[in-house]
Amino acid sequence: MIKILGEDLHFDKDQAAKMATPFGGGVARFGTICGALVGGAMALGFCYGRTRAEEKEKREKTYAKVQEMLREFQKDFKTIQCQELIQLNLMDPADRQKFQDRKLIQRCSQFVAETAENARRLAKEK
Repeated sequence: MIKILGEDLHFDKDQAAKMATPFGGGVARFGTICGALVGGAMALGFCYGRTRAEEKEKREKTYAKVQEMLREFQKDFKTIQCQELIQLNLMDPADRQKFQDRKLIQRCSQFVAETAENARRLAKEK
């Protein structure tokens, strides 16, 4: 996700790939928030975020954009939690094999595509 949006934001592709490495599986297979959303949040933070603590307006704008992205995802997929999205616990090697066997990476690709589209739209809005 951050690698995809990194092109839009002029990130170095290799650096973006390194930054995104732990996002898979709901952050390091922990099953929490979908990594596509983490990447989208990072991209929106890059566009709108603050560099100093006193820049409260920038923080609030960033939070609002990320919250909108999260709400849209949750509306479409009923949850933002990886483990609920794929119905597997990727900490379990047997479930990781099921993920491969069921080709669930294709489902995850849908999450990435929709999140990238939403983050791009939100990044273009003022």
